Amino acid sequence: MQTYEQVDNYMQALDLKYYKNTNDFLANLMMKTDKGYVKELADTLNSRAKGQNSNNEYFYKLKNRTLDGSLCISAAFDSGLFRHLGNMIIDSAEYFHGTVLDVGCDCGLVTCFIAQQYPECRVVGVDKNELAVNNAKALAERLGLSNVEFVTADIYDFVLDEKASVATSFRGLLDIAQKQTSGVSVIGERSERENAYQQAFSPLATAIANNLTDDGAVISVERYTALYGWLGWMQALAEVGVSPVMDKCARMVAQDISTKKDYSVTFAQKSSKSTPLEAYNYVMEQNFKSGAGVTGADAEFSLYFDSTEIEFTDVKKGEKLIHQFAKAESKGGKFMFYEADLDDRKLKYCNEKKSQKAQEDFDRKLAMYNNSEFEIKKYTINS
Repeated sequence: MQTYEQVDNYMQALDLKYYKNTNDFLANLMMKTDKGYVKELADTLNSRAKGQNSNNEYFYKLKNRTLDGSLCISAAFDSGLFRHLGNMIIDSAEYFHGTVLDVGCDCGLVTCFIAQQYPECRVVGVDKNELAVNNAKALAERLGLSNVEFVTADIYDFVLDEKASVATSFRGLLDIAQKQTSGVSVIGERSERENAYQQAFSPLATAIANNLTDDGAVISVERYTALYGWLGWMQALAEVGVSPVMDKCARMVAQDISTKKDYSVTFAQKSSKSTPLEAYNYVMEQNFKSGAGVTGADAEFSLYFDSTEIEFTDVKKGEKLIHQFAKAESKGGKFMFYEADLDDRKLKYCNEKKSQKAQEDFDRKLAMYNNSEFEIKKYTINS
């Protein structure tokens, strides 16, 4: 990936390197901290990977015990993302003037880069983790920055003394809104699911909008993606008058220490007239090809975008939706068979001859769920 010289120089100055594997990362972290810390961090990361510990507040306190340790951890998991962010920040100069509010700033890695690139701006980073804020202040001092300040505060209650021209959020939404989004299903009929995310994100969107100027903007790059949550986030922003800037929204893929991760890129502004669905469709349509079997977010998008009516069959265990089936006819006359569970989504296009086998496969899978233990719900929507 080609990056600006400013981005490379910043990464080199802070030793934000790529790690080939976990052992290299832990060995480097050992040099910057100590053996006991590395063991505690490794145990925590292992438990989080297994889904046994999702306490983000504890993790970020652990991460920020020292500045060098925090930067090393950021390098392992976010150095690939940071290259994209650095380029994007430089390419978006028109948004950076006056006061800049960075929401969920953690150790100030991105906040300080913004301040370095735009010395005429006043940059304010906010995070409720005092250890992270202390590290961010130390980083700003290390870099000799005088135009950045950091505040320990909950963004839901925070009020700037001078409203911001732009508010940024980079990989923070998942942590900031964890309590509000807890229990919201990651699958289900799209409008119902994304409306639930909109409601969950509404308090945060309101808090951010209240800190923006009359033509203020929001730039966010988040782990809520086209799979779930992104459309709801744009809807929450639009509800408070900060609508997406359609041709600037995008999908992003970045490499971390273990795998490639998907991110959503949202540009939104009070003066924009685009709707969330228009922006979402604009981004997703760029990869759309009718008649092609697809997986993940593209599977769900194709189902809605390429049909006029969808027949759903939902399988619930208690209150939890665990499996979803759908059938539709594409605008080109093909049969569409869609399937989603908590781990995967896929869509098949079939001609009439192959549709019978696809139907039999659906029926076989559905028959695995007996009515005494599972609730089966069938319904039709206009897409």
